[in-house]
Amino acid sequence: MENRPVISLTSRSPAPGSDLEVYERYLKWQNEVYYPMVMKVQEPTGLDSYQIIGEHPEYPPSTSILHCKNLKELGTYAVSLEGTAIVQEYKSWTDRGIIELVWSGAYALIKSFRVKTSPAASEDTRIQNAPVLHLEAYRLSQEEQGKYVKWFNDYGYRIFLPLFMKLPGFAGYDWYEFTGFRRYQGRELENPKYLSIIYFENYDDYIGYARSPELAGFQKVMRNVFPLGLNFKWYVQYHLVKSWRK
Repeated sequence: MENRPVISLTSRSPAPGSDLEVYERYLKWQNEVYYPMVMKVQEPTGLDSYQIIGEHPEYPPSTSILHCKNLKELGTYAVSLEGTAIVQEYKSWTDRGIIELVWSGAYALIKSFRVKTSPAASEDTRIQNAPVLHLEAYRLSQEEQGKYVKWFNDYGYRIFLPLFMKLPGFAGYDWYEFTGFRRYQGRELENPKYLSIIYFENYDDYIGYARSPELAGFQKVMRNVFPLGLNFKWYVQYHLVKSWRK
């Protein structure tokens, strides 16, 4: 896991009772000041800022993904003078009751695919020209985790993902494993063990995927393996606000 590319996923909501105008000012500060500061530090290779699509009060409206070459690089950034100063500035907004951290955790890449890039780019968690992402994760018991990984390796990634890649606007897919590392303490204390991020060229393409016979077949086969069903912990879409790259 140490040498795999990693992302640090952080999601936030307005704190209960906060002034929404002040929260909007925070979002502006985040994208105009905080994130450019992050990208001046050596270790991060990219950063993406997202906002939720639609009204889903059960999910945080703002999400960011920080990209690093590996977990060691992320850890070095987290304890650097710059990284520590950024976290303290960020913390001031939570202490003032403006924002609430909901999700936080570092995920290591297991498998990846990009439709419009060479195989050499398959180990890069960053993506271009994919403004919509779909986050998907399950609540899994220890027994289910082992079955899920085996099924995904044997069938999901080898059989169904090549079919998904042929769908219009399907831009990429990343499958991650939680590393146990958190830069922040979020409201949700239990991170899903495995996380899927699927990228699309636009929201209509996501809708096409969600209604496709390919996905229906995928879900039918999964029900054969997990007859009691798999409960979603995360199932939500976000649109890209801004990206930074090195």
